[in-house]
Amino acid sequence: MFEFIRTHQRIVLAALIILVVPSFVFFGVADYQSFVSNDVKLVAIKEANITQEQFNQSWRNRLDEMRMQSGANFDVAKVDTPANRRAWLNQLINAQVLQQEMIDGHFNATDNMVRNAIGSNPQFHENGVYSPQKYTEFLVRNGIRDIDYEAYVRQNLAYAQVLEPIAQSVSMPEKTLELLQSAMVQERAVRLKEFEISTYLPDVTVSDEDIKQWYDKNSKTLEIPRYVDAQYIILNQDAALKSVPEVSEADIESYYQSNIGKYTKQERRVVNHIQIKVPEGADAATQEEILKKAQDVAAQAKAEPAKFSALAKQYSDDAGTKNLDGSLGLLARGDIPVLDEAIFSLTAPGVTDPVKVGNSYHIIQVASIDAGSVQPLSAVKSQVLEEIRLQLASEKFADLATGLVQQVNDDRSSLQGVADNLQLELKTVNGVARDLLLTAEQVGENAASASPDAKYFEAPRVREVLFSDEVLKQKLNSGVIEISPSELLVVRAVQEVPAAIPPLDAVRAEVEKMVRDEKAFEQAKLAGEQALKMLQENGEPSSVGFGAETTISRLMGNQLPETMLNTIMNAPTDKLPSFVGTTTPNGFVIAQIEKVSEGNSEMKTLFTQFLQPGLETGVAAEIAQGVTSILRADHEVQIFPEAEKVILGE
Repeated sequence: MFEFIRTHQRIVLAALIILVVPSFVFFGVADYQSFVSNDVKLVAIKEANITQEQFNQSWRNRLDEMRMQSGANFDVAKVDTPANRRAWLNQLINAQVLQQEMIDGHFNATDNMVRNAIGSNPQFHENGVYSPQKYTEFLVRNGIRDIDYEAYVRQNLAYAQVLEPIAQSVSMPEKTLELLQSAMVQERAVRLKEFEISTYLPDVTVSDEDIKQWYDKNSKTLEIPRYVDAQYIILNQDAALKSVPEVSEADIESYYQSNIGKYTKQERRVVNHIQIKVPEGADAATQEEILKKAQDVAAQAKAEPAKFSALAKQYSDDAGTKNLDGSLGLLARGDIPVLDEAIFSLTAPGVTDPVKVGNSYHIIQVASIDAGSVQPLSAVKSQVLEEIRLQLASEKFADLATGLVQQVNDDRSSLQGVADNLQLELKTVNGVARDLLLTAEQVGENAASASPDAKYFEAPRVREVLFSDEVLKQKLNSGVIEISPSELLVVRAVQEVPAAIPPLDAVRAEVEKMVRDEKAFEQAKLAGEQALKMLQENGEPSSVGFGAETTISRLMGNQLPETMLNTIMNAPTDKLPSFVGTTTPNGFVIAQIEKVSEGNSEMKTLFTQFLQPGLETGVAAEIAQGVTSILRADHEVQIFPEAEKVILGE
């Protein structure tokens, strides 16, 4: 149903855009001029400036915000890019321009508008109603004063008055929407015929000259990125266990005796019962009569235990068990305390005399006995030893963790001393790049990717620390990185290896595979194009090599690659069957289009309810962006060359 929405996020996300103004959390453009005036200017907007320090601080704040939102999965290397820094600077410029326009145009928000905005914010609601307590909790949780938050809301409402009327006035022509709906919901029944690379690989031949030509042309794609070889200490349960001293036989015996209950199997009995109730307020005669009845039933059960089930059905007042042979299940002492004495009074399976509990008589049948036992120490010695070692390791971990933090803070010049003092293993790995771990083929057998500890270096946070200035440039130990409450890591950069293109001899096998794949791809493509030409010329439906019929639309792409989907949906259908083809990563595919329909009501509803609002809002956002561009010209925005250096991270 929502395949189109998942694969066309740019359009759907437009529904979330109302203004092109960045949402600054208490760092608004009004504060920009509070910075020192001699800072490097990146942008001038009339009399106002955006400086390098202002940009850096706001960008750090934004990265911290995203880090908090993403948690351990946040990878700053994938976010702190020139493209994103450029976009952020443009947002800062837009915000400054819009603020100036807001001031010049005397746009403002009244107290009532601020109250309504806060009161309508769902995060301050409880059961759909504004909750002052929720609002207060929000302020306390974020360390914000109410006056500051209200000023922030007031400023955003004033911003909205600049562009929101323009955005809200946008509507798409009815005819355009009709055409878009038709294009999106139209369904086509197709069959696919695939020409896969794997079919042609066996016939491919590759010469040394082919390999050399490919390498000369494409060697840049084989470049091994800049990476770091690292030392590290990991403190976890395994490391703590290595520090645990040998456990004596006496300690094993003492622990076993102190925890004997762990190794004791309780006696359990399969129990059935018949419950005969005494009516509330019964006189002595009635009580005597019910006792005799219970005694008679018990006598019958003792005489013929096999009839206990039938007797339960006939006489028991316990509706929950009378039709289940009176079964109470497999019981140990304490499971039903009030019946313990009766249940465990028998030394062998049998039936008890009536036992009065409360206002009822219970006739107990012990059907079988699973005798209890105590496992001897010899049988559980390895288990006992492991439990002792884990307990000692837990205590040792706490001591080692304290020592690790203290020593790493005291001396950041080497990890060897820390490892020696705490008797922890100092390990090394190679090939930790900024955004991935390199393979053993690229950096050798000590590759981090092949290490048992690879998971630690796969964590974006660890790579971020390893590539920080103090670790990479100043050659200092990192601080203690808490991977989890029971896993602590310290890293140190041994050497930084610049990006390099490996020589052909080192990557010959890889290059040969790529050449082989490319040749097979060309053969698959050629065969597919020839077959397509014949089908188009013949114009008759074909079943040879085609798969089962499937229905696709732009809203229901059926996991087809986007290029294939567009090729199929853009193909002319005035004459059916229609044949089109397209390349795919696996070769070439021919689509035989057999039927066309205008989509069902469900698809039309999906378009109207979900896609159309997003399209309209996306158009509104584009228009708002255009207006902002005009305002930038009116406010004499100047971007200085230093801005490009900051964007590129120079």
